[in-house]
Amino acid sequence: MANFIHPTAIIGDNVILGDNNYIGAYCIIGDPAEHKKYWLQPKGKVIIGNGNTITGLVTIDAGTEDITTIGNNCFIMKHAHIGHDSHIWDNVTISCGAKIGGHSIIKEYSNIGLNAVLHQFTIIEQGCMIGASAFIKGSTEEFSKYAGVPARKIGTNEYSRNLINPK
Repeated sequence: MANFIHPTAIIGDNVILGDNNYIGAYCIIGDPAEHKKYWLQPKGKVIIGNGNTITGLVTIDAGTEDITTIGNNCFIMKHAHIGHDSHIWDNVTISCGAKIGGHSIIKEYSNIGLNAVLHQFTIIEQGCMIGASAFIKGSTEEFSKYAGVPARKIGTNEYSRNLINPK
């Protein structure tokens, strides 16, 4: 199936795009990593899978040491930023204004809340919910909810657990 790419979106020649994706207005995908060491180096790659919705004003930086990847069926909302070398697995939601630091990993069925911030090298295990405006550094436990600054575990995320392992 065809992709929809808004005419104002900027998609670099270093981006590999799957099928049936929606890329909204003013997205910038594949620009150089915002990293001093790599700023004047050749751009790395971005690979985006199938069936993703990237609503608008989203930035996804090219990799430096690895490829920045977006899996399948992700929903990425306005003003989100995904840093270089990050890996977003399948069925992830990234809400408006969320900032994902470089080298971060967000595993399947996780949800990153409004304006949440992931420090670089953070790992969000499968089925996690990161609350609005949370700041998280390090790693999480799967199927857990986190909130606050700094973020702390506040419970389990049964909703995502049931999506992956229906009863």
